[in-house]
Amino acid sequence: MNLAQALRRISVLKGKMGKRTERASASVSYEKDKKPAFDFKATRAEIAGVREELVTLGASVARANATTEIEFDNTRMTLAEAIRRQQECKSEIDWLQKLNLRSGIERRTERDYDEATGRPVTVKHETEYVADLSEVERAAEVEALNERFSRLDTVIETANHLTQVDWRAPEGATA
Repeated sequence: MNLAQALRRISVLKGKMGKRTERASASVSYEKDKKPAFDFKATRAEIAGVREELVTLGASVARANATTEIEFDNTRMTLAEAIRRQQECKSEIDWLQKLNLRSGIERRTERDYDEATGRPVTVKHETEYVADLSEVERAAEVEALNERFSRLDTVIETANHLTQVDWRAPEGATA
C-alpha cells in the first residue's frame, strides 16, 4: 500500500468511526421493549476494530513521512517537513489575504454638544492611514505563495504515490 492509498483508507476509517460512534450513542439507552436497530455492545466492538486500524495505519503513515526524503527547491527534506512547510505556506496566504490594508485620509463627522454655547455642533475628524504593504505587493506575494504551494503539492503528491507504507492490518480490523 502506498501513502496515497493509506491516506484514502484513513479518510474512510474516520467516516466509519463517526457513523459507528453515532450508532452507539443512539443505542446506549432505550425503552425496555423498544430495542434499537444497532446493538450497543456489538457496535462498540466494531469501533474498537476501526480504531485499532486507524491508529496503526496512522502511525505507519507518520513513520513513512518522517523517513521519506524528497527534494524541493534544491533542498533535501523529509516528507513530514514538506507537508509542514505546505501548511505554513497556506497559513501565510490566508493571513495576507485577511490583512486590512488602509491608506489615505478618512473623514468622518459626528454630533457633539458644545457646553460653552449650549448647542449641538458637528465635529469633523480626519485620520490619515499609512499601510506598509500595498494591494499590488500583497497580490504579488499571494501569487508567489500560491505558486510555491502548488509546487510543494506536486512534490508531496508524487512522493505519496511512490512511497510504500510498512503496515499490516491488525487482527479484527474492519475490511
